[in-house]
Amino acid sequence: MNINHILSTAMALGSLLLMGCYEETGRTVYPYSVPRISGLTLSTDKQLAYGDSLFFSLDINNPETPLSTLEVELSADGQSLYKESIRTKGNEASIRRHGLSVPFDMDREDTPITLTLTAINVEGGSQQLTRQLSLVRPELPETLFLHYNDQVIEMHRQADNPFLYATPEGDYPETFSARIATDASLAQSKYVWGHAETAGYAALINPTGAAFSFDYSDWKVRQVTFNAYTFKFGAIGVYQKLMLNNVEMALAGGYYKATVSLQPNDRVTLTGITDLEKAYNRDFFSYNSADNSLTFTGPAGSWDVYYSPAYNYMWVARMTDVAPEGYWLVGHGFTAAPRWSDDYATGGWGLEDIFRLGYIVKTADNKYQTTVYLNNNHEWGSFEVEIYSDLAWGKDRGMQLQEGSLSGDTQGIKVSKSNGITSDTGFVPGYFRLTFDNSQGVGRETLHIKRLSY
Repeated sequence: MNINHILSTAMALGSLLLMGCYEETGRTVYPYSVPRISGLTLSTDKQLAYGDSLFFSLDINNPETPLSTLEVELSADGQSLYKESIRTKGNEASIRRHGLSVPFDMDREDTPITLTLTAINVEGGSQQLTRQLSLVRPELPETLFLHYNDQVIEMHRQADNPFLYATPEGDYPETFSARIATDASLAQSKYVWGHAETAGYAALINPTGAAFSFDYSDWKVRQVTFNAYTFKFGAIGVYQKLMLNNVEMALAGGYYKATVSLQPNDRVTLTGITDLEKAYNRDFFSYNSADNSLTFTGPAGSWDVYYSPAYNYMWVARMTDVAPEGYWLVGHGFTAAPRWSDDYATGGWGLEDIFRLGYIVKTADNKYQTTVYLNNNHEWGSFEVEIYSDLAWGKDRGMQLQEGSLSGDTQGIKVSKSNGITSDTGFVPGYFRLTFDNSQGVGRETLHIKRLSY
């Protein structure tokens, strides 16, 4: 036999053995080999911002065995953030500027991440490359934009919280559909927040995606807020639905009012006020911190209860009362609330505005009480109040204070020329309880003064 023919036959058989054989499945089996990755370049080799794309280019070569896939993964702390399988064919593959990204979702923090690229051939041979990067929160502008009802409202970053944005103060609807964006033009915005599956939150969308539903029913919305860390939107304002013993208080003229029948020691609930402990009327209630309720301490009867969101305080009175059922404190430089407001630094002496009056409630036979903040820092350089027996300037039933009528914490306080009280040298503004006794008759009343706070 020709030696060349023998060698040729042997080489052919060897080649078939090396290239594989047809098993029962009919699949070609290739010799074991490893793909080789080369020319890896990244669009950034330091950091990637949430929501931005990372582009990479590379070549894969495996002459002995056809390629299968390139597995791509971004991970942080052992958790996969992004995963993709790219199909590769033949013995060579060239991938150019392939993009991947990590979505910008709520509650995202800066973190180290690992990019893992694994080239795999059809027989399972593989080569793996890793690169370390930093994943960072994107830099958001100082101003975001609220898009609603064909309006665009600026939302400014708050000084005390770099993630919190708020609109200017104003009057906003209780409900509306909106988007929040990084530009006054949705189409030009890098980020747009809109509808999310969770109520009260927004999610990143494309500029034409669905808006989120803002629903603060029963609120008087003064500002709209957005937290760019949690993606939660909210409102600053006053919850308008106040319930007094299951009776809804009517809103009118910036205050709430309800008329309720009360007996001494009745438990009273008032919902819708966030800080009831500061808001309750000290002359008619005691506060129960255990269940955030009130106990009525005033005389039995039907009472008008007024609540002012501006002052966070409630006034209790019957505007038709005349002495001896109750008396009225009228004047300037005072408020029934335990905290001073500059609204009271001007004007006074009105008979129609409950928030400018002090109701002097009967606590026992011939005993009356009112608790007020007195302040001589007034445009007229003093405080001065008088006690009237009705709201028609009547004094026929008292009280007419005289020299010697005062007791208690009287420093800086004296009887006025009109038989009320006024500030004197050395007066320090504060919250006072005034207790009157008229058992000796008109012109012989006494007033005990107790300072409660400065």
